[in-house]
Amino acid sequence: MAANGVSSGARLVSEDRARVETERLLADPRLHVSDRHRAFLRYITDALFEGRSDTVKAYSVAIDVFNRPASFDPSSDPIVRIEATRLRETLQKYYEDLGDEPGARLDIPRGRYVPVFVERDHPPCPLAELESVDENASYAEPSPDAVVLPTAKPPAVSATGWRYLAAGLMGLCVVCLGAYGVVNSVGPSPVHTQKPFVALSINASQKDRAAGEAVMEDLAVSLARFGTVRLKSGPSGSRVTMEQSFYDIKMRYAEDESSVSLWWQVADDTSGEAVWTDEERRPVAAGTRDEAMRDLVFAVSRRLARPAGIINAIELRRNLPASTIGNVCVLRGEFAVEQRDAADLRAARSCLAATIAADPTDSDAMATLARVFVWIGRATGDDSYFGRGLELANRSATLSPSSPRAALAQLGVQYQLGQNEISIAAGRRGVALNPENADLHAKLSMVVFLTGHWEEGVQLARHAAEIAGQPIRDASFVLILDEYRQERYAQAVFLARQVPASDAPTTVLKLAAIARLGDRPVTEQEIAAARLQHPDLDRTVAAMFSGARYDSNLRDALRAGILEAGLKMPELASNGAM
Repeated sequence: MAANGVSSGARLVSEDRARVETERLLADPRLHVSDRHRAFLRYITDALFEGRSDTVKAYSVAIDVFNRPASFDPSSDPIVRIEATRLRETLQKYYEDLGDEPGARLDIPRGRYVPVFVERDHPPCPLAELESVDENASYAEPSPDAVVLPTAKPPAVSATGWRYLAAGLMGLCVVCLGAYGVVNSVGPSPVHTQKPFVALSINASQKDRAAGEAVMEDLAVSLARFGTVRLKSGPSGSRVTMEQSFYDIKMRYAEDESSVSLWWQVADDTSGEAVWTDEERRPVAAGTRDEAMRDLVFAVSRRLARPAGIINAIELRRNLPASTIGNVCVLRGEFAVEQRDAADLRAARSCLAATIAADPTDSDAMATLARVFVWIGRATGDDSYFGRGLELANRSATLSPSSPRAALAQLGVQYQLGQNEISIAAGRRGVALNPENADLHAKLSMVVFLTGHWEEGVQLARHAAEIAGQPIRDASFVLILDEYRQERYAQAVFLARQVPASDAPTTVLKLAAIARLGDRPVTEQEIAAARLQHPDLDRTVAAMFSGARYDSNLRDALRAGILEAGLKMPELASNGAM
């Protein structure tokens, strides 16, 4: 059997059989590989089945499988080439030991990190050995320890023999090239998405025209500060490509003695379809018209351009290939961080690493990957993720000093590392540059409050809710936690019940407050209901507090309530009293 590759006359197997062979292979104790090699196999086969093999390069493998830092350079560190060669050799010996057992075989042709599944009774194709190597693509080289043997003189071949040999080699090449084409068709070239363009236009009555123009100008500034969209000075026309979206935002401004209002509609520029229509209104008290107009602008810009806002929600729903990189990876990463979903975090990590590899100046991808690393580190207990996250967060802030995403990344990573004052300073700088960003205010309120700055944390939380015009998860948690801290448990429960679709931390805090009220039957009923929503509630508690840094007094208060509720209480880190 040759080293690796697609065999002469090889028959590629179906995807279903390929998936079965993958699971069988990884579960077979006869495959003597390290956990790292198993992770390598899982990584490249998952990429194949998800149609994103072209995103699997030396850089992404090093980051995602071998835990190399984001500064990894394939040209100076051959770890991926070496381990790929060893894995090929192990697979070759494994299948040789199976002998005549029927079934499929997984090969990793030399030259690409794309697995090939063929019938087990065919030898590998030597053509794959001839591919060139590019460290920036999904390639591998032989181990530097490989020995090059002198070439033996070929035996003499008759003219008739040469004709047969040439015909045979031609047929071999046709088969192997055909198989190579089939494999490449599994993973299309990745689509590199960009931030969507938006074009603003506004109508107003003659008397309100000047105020309407001022509102549109302020809205343009506010949208730009979110950093999730790009602005155009006028309609974009129908030039949409798969990588770029265009939206027209039409508005109508009006005011009277008691209020100011802004009607707005988001339309897809290509189809002209209105995808969202709404209206915001703010009351005007004596001498507060400018303040009401500012609040109106902030509310509309947040609804349109925050990471979970209307435009970005539409972007996330676009029908894009699994191999897509760029802006959509940033949005998916932010969604994974907010949901704390392990599978989504892993997928976002790979996608964001591929985005950075394609564009080393993408500060948004760096900031989001830093936040993803924080939650992966908290989930796995691997502190090395925090250091890597800090490096990315700082690089993002250097590239985009006013970016709210960079501020969020520095705020979260530095807090995780126990650098509380530096974390808070990064958050304060971020909200000063992005005063309409209610989510950034809410995140800052959480860090400020948990480190013992009670009054400032509560003020920030209330301000975040005022900017948004509605409850925000992190801000609501701070307000509930403050009532709990002051032993106003009934008020804490009341506030928790006002949070729509409350998440796990809010639910746990509500249970702790109910338990502190001392009504055991009600506590048990609430816990039973909470377990239906969060089946593994004890694990939820552990995930909620793992790696968090609490003021010692707050830690003790939380411990008492959670224990009284009958939930498992993890050890909490403490910064000591502030």
